Amino acid sequence: MATSNKVPCNTSIDAAVIKEARALILSPSAILEEALSKAVKVAKYERWCQENQQAIAQHNRKIDEQGTFSEKLRSYENQAAMIIRQL
Repeated sequence: MATSNKVPCNTSIDAAVIKEARALILSPSAILEEALSKAVKVAKYERWCQENQQAIAQHNRKIDEQGTFSEKLRSYENQAAMIIRQL
């Protein structure tokens, strides 16, 4: 996490939780930053999935209908793996 571009952030947190965190020598700022960073990544991923849902579905239909260019190779790899396991 970048430390040079920090800005103050005022938030309200239950007093008992802050008291326990301080007693356990936990850094509320660091924990909030890490949790917020993860939440941002999840939200970006979910937004991307939603925005691209139609294209992904279309691609999956195409693969279901036409297969992939390496379909035969994948089958060969699976057969080779089964043979090796039998050795």
